[in-house]
Amino acid sequence: MTPSTDPASTGAALAEARRSGTKLAAKAGPAPSTQDRAYQVQDEMIAALGLPVAGWKVGATNREVQAMLKVDEPFYGPLFDRWIYPAPNRIPTPDGSMNIVEVEFAFRMAADLPPRGQAYDAAEIADAVAAVFPAIEIVDRRMTGGFDVNANWLIADGGANHAFTFGRGRADWRDFDLAATQVRISMDGKEMGTGSGAAALGGPLNVLHWLANALNSRGKGLRAGDWVSTGVVATVFEGRLGAQIVGEFDGIGRIEAVLA
Repeated sequence: MTPSTDPASTGAALAEARRSGTKLAAKAGPAPSTQDRAYQVQDEMIAALGLPVAGWKVGATNREVQAMLKVDEPFYGPLFDRWIYPAPNRIPTPDGSMNIVEVEFAFRMAADLPPRGQAYDAAEIADAVAAVFPAIEIVDRRMTGGFDVNANWLIADGGANHAFTFGRGRADWRDFDLAATQVRISMDGKEMGTGSGAAALGGPLNVLHWLANALNSRGKGLRAGDWVSTGVVATVFEGRLGAQIVGEFDGIGRIEAVLA
C-alpha cells in the first residue's frame, strides 16, 4: 500500500503497516508539506491503529541528528502499550526491521500535565515526575530505506518508534545529576558506545520540558502513568537478532534486552 497526500489515508496506511509488520513502498509519495501536516498524519495513524497510547518518545534531541535530518528542534511520537516491554525481555521485531538500538533515559509521570493556555515551567514538570528509568528504544520505519528522508515522514510515522523497554526505576531521581550520568551500551559483551545524559538537549529533564510544551501547543497533554523516552545518549547501532544488549547507567541501574 502506498500512502496518498491525504492525512487520513496516509495515517491509515502507516497504521496498517505497523499492525502487520510490513513495509510501505520505497517511494511513498510526497512528504507531508509542513511539520503541522506531519503531526496531522501522526494523529490519523494513532486513530486508525486504535491501540492505547501509553506515552511518548522524543527524537532528534542532539545537534548531530538534527543536522542529519535538517531540523532545528526535536520531534515526538507515540509509545503504544502493545510494544512496551519490562526488562529483561525478548523484543519481537518484524521481518525487515531496521532494529536500530537507542539507549535512553525515560521518565514515568506521577501527575497529569493537561493542555492549557500557558506553557509549563521546569519546576512544574519536575514535580510531575514519578521516577527515572534506564531504557532502550528500538527504532524502525514503516517504509523501506534508511534515514535519508524528509523528517516530516518520521513524524508522520510515529517518530519511527517500534518498541520501548525499561529497566528498574529510581524514585529518588532528584539525587542524581542526570545530565552528568554516564551511560554505556554493549552487545554480546562488546562495548558499542558511551555517552551521558547531556547528549539529549543538555539533559533528560530538558527533553521532558520540551515535550510537555510541544504537546501543549497542539492541545495534548501528559497523563499520570505515561512513559516519556527522552532520546539517544550514546552511539546508535543496528541490533543483531538473538544478541544480548545491555545498557548501564552509572548509579541509576542497567537494562537488558534481546531482539527476537
